[in-house]
Amino acid sequence: MKSITQNYIYNFIYQIVVLLIPIFLSPYLAQTLGPKNLGIYGYIYSVCNIISTISLIGSYNFGIRQIAYYRDNIKQFTSFFWELFWLRLILGCISLIIYFTIAYISDYFIYFILFSGWLIASIIDTSWLFIGMEDMKPTILKNFLVKISSIILIFLAVKQEEDLYIYILIMSMTMFISTSILLFQIKKYIKKITLTLKNQILHIKGSIMLFLPQVAILLYLQIGKILIETITHDIKQVAFYDMGEKIITIPLTFITVLSTVMMPRIANNYINNNKNSIKILLEKAGQISLMFAIPMCFGIAICAHNLIPWYLGIDFSPSISAIIIMSPIIIANSLIGISGNQYFTATNQIKILTYSYFSALIVNIILNYTLIKNMGFIGAAYTTTATSFTSLIIQYYFFNKQLEIKPYLYYILKYIILSIPMGSSILIYGMYSSPTYITTLIQIIGGAFIYISSLLFIKDSLFIELSKRFTQKINIRIK
Repeated sequence: MKSITQNYIYNFIYQIVVLLIPIFLSPYLAQTLGPKNLGIYGYIYSVCNIISTISLIGSYNFGIRQIAYYRDNIKQFTSFFWELFWLRLILGCISLIIYFTIAYISDYFIYFILFSGWLIASIIDTSWLFIGMEDMKPTILKNFLVKISSIILIFLAVKQEEDLYIYILIMSMTMFISTSILLFQIKKYIKKITLTLKNQILHIKGSIMLFLPQVAILLYLQIGKILIETITHDIKQVAFYDMGEKIITIPLTFITVLSTVMMPRIANNYINNNKNSIKILLEKAGQISLMFAIPMCFGIAICAHNLIPWYLGIDFSPSISAIIIMSPIIIANSLIGISGNQYFTATNQIKILTYSYFSALIVNIILNYTLIKNMGFIGAAYTTTATSFTSLIIQYYFFNKQLEIKPYLYYILKYIILSIPMGSSILIYGMYSSPTYITTLIQIIGGAFIYISSLLFIKDSLFIELSKRFTQKINIRIK
């Protein structure tokens, strides 16, 4: 079985590549397609994502957890895979009916049709099998194929505002093709195809338990874009919010990948009653997450003023406010990844997740309706941040009853203190510099240098350990 460190480093290298792609792609799309077209894409993506998640009722995360539970029993493992796979196909057909119905009554009918390949890809996706087995390579290669092929095609084919349909088709079909390729790789673990529906009701019940918190998360993440368009009738505001959120998501991918790596291992320890191992794994994961999340939160909020004018263009200047307002969710979501995605999900404490996320969803709906009317997309940005922290507070209230949160509070304080010199330096430099890519590059490199120097100065044991393992991994690859 792959080690956690190996999987994390493998994912981390991949995320560096993924990080570089939107750095080049986002400004090109912003200037080529413009706010209105990107707003349309953001709106369609949100609708499609909601339909996919609701229709598949949490079967993706359920599959990851159950594969981790059953992977030592070949017969049970194989039987479960096919039962869930056929269930997802049945549910997927229902989701397609709903999707095409919404497309028919929408003002963006043709764009919905072109994007349907993305929905089909989510239905036949089998990456939950590989993640549950802690075999990240096939999933990473699939995602890498999607990213690289899509960026090449976009630069070749998307040249003007009228090319929105080409952009949507590229995003849809690259996902569909790569997911189809991954489907043929299941033979590594699954040797026999069986058609069985005997445990479908049981799996639906299990999926629904994971589905409830998942759908709440999705709704409070995506509903803001839909409400912005519905309340303001200004599709450009969707783009301002969406681009701000996407920029926030760039550093967040580094941290959230840890949840993907850790959850199967924690689930396996839970089923084998290794409680002390779970505690150690969670504390280490928490330290890793916060070591990256806190300086990234500082950095992205401070760099926003100099970044957006040259990166997306003057037309997207309103996104600066959205980025600054939403930057704290980098920290909040990294901590939620520890409690929710890694601990409560892996240990089957779904009621706590459901309570926390639905409470956050209620806060989200109330604030969105109230604030968007008066503040537009800025209100949605405030709502997103408030929602994340609502969920965080509730989860850690229950988390503290089972495991101490003192280590996490210590890590928060520690990395905030270490981030202050970095943040102060790049803030002062940015105030007296023009908004150019050189300024942003100096802020990023200079900020990283100052922060890493601070970690080395205090001899942070985890950073030193990760550095050594990363170096060893690179040396092995070279040899």
